[in-house]
Amino acid sequence: MKLKEGTHFTQKSFPCRQCGASLVFCADENALRCAYCGVTNRVNPPKLPIYEHDLEDALAKLESTPKVNLHAHLVAKCPSCGADFDMDPHLRSTKCPFCTSPVVTNLDIFMPLSPESILPFARNQKEAKKIFKKWVGNLWFAPNSLKKFTETDSKFVGIYLPYWTYDSQTHSNFKGLRGDTYYVEVRRRVNIDGRETYVDDLEARIEWTAVSGTIDRHFDDVLIGATKTIPRKLVDALEPWDLHNLQNFDEAYLSGFESEVYQVALDDGFSYAKEYMSYEIREAIRHRIGGDRQQINEVKIYHDQSSFKYILLPIWTAHFKHHNKSYRFAINARSGIIKGERPYSKTKIFLAILLGLLILGTFFLAAEMDNGLLSERFQQIQIQLEHF
Repeated sequence: MKLKEGTHFTQKSFPCRQCGASLVFCADENALRCAYCGVTNRVNPPKLPIYEHDLEDALAKLESTPKVNLHAHLVAKCPSCGADFDMDPHLRSTKCPFCTSPVVTNLDIFMPLSPESILPFARNQKEAKKIFKKWVGNLWFAPNSLKKFTETDSKFVGIYLPYWTYDSQTHSNFKGLRGDTYYVEVRRRVNIDGRETYVDDLEARIEWTAVSGTIDRHFDDVLIGATKTIPRKLVDALEPWDLHNLQNFDEAYLSGFESEVYQVALDDGFSYAKEYMSYEIREAIRHRIGGDRQQINEVKIYHDQSSFKYILLPIWTAHFKHHNKSYRFAINARSGIIKGERPYSKTKIFLAILLGLLILGTFFLAAEMDNGLLSERFQQIQIQLEHF
């Protein structure tokens, strides 16, 4: 790995001005707070505009930049206790495994790009646990071990994940077919009660018309997760984010939380963004074509004035194991949206099916008994009538 010129790999913490303990960012107060004496320090990031960077220029510069080896061995020194420990090459900030003090590094010196904006944590760990417990309580057939997991001091980890946002002005040329439904009267030969006869039916048909045109659309802040440690499906499900509240990046926001550097390259992220844009454009084309049915035969999409931002967004996450399989949950630490991979209890499902069959069997048995009693009553009435 190649360091940015004139820099060194360093670690730092944010000591309390009163007692010297490490300060941790507190979501409740939007400030650094000392867990021992309660002193708070405001975070004062620079008041700068949130810039969009030209994508083509950045990609051209990255072509001449050496590739990053994210698997290189890094050793960090805790600023509080002085212990050396191996640093996960994806993490810029973490906690010391010996004294749990927050450690913030300048790992971005290994990366061609650094984050310039961030959404700070707005929900604390206690709130995250409540959200998780409520979510589990609403799950059908959740195993008892999962519910017990919510009662224990389960370890929720606060992480800042890297994201790309992309803007792009698109111009699309398309060709296709518009299908309009019309009906014709068709005589059919049918067999009714053994006799052949004819009936008149209405049959739907499609009239296809060739169409072509253009679609111009501007995309703003298409969000692409740049992490590989959490499944993309889970990361995407945490949207929407209040990106209008982005703050200028400041290392103080990272104190007490893990934070990752990007693992999805800028050009790969744009490829994902173009897939999303393509889907939206094709939906717009279908709307433009109109009619009852649409066929899109050809689409050519051109991108212009494309730009990007590199940002960090906060989540709470936890792991749960059930039958040797790992399940992951994530909470948007701004909105409180929770998504996760949920396990099922086979025992509860089996018992539910058994109970359903038991209820169904009881219902049919009661119906049969009712039918028997009715039959017996009719027989008694018939005998009485005969005697009369």
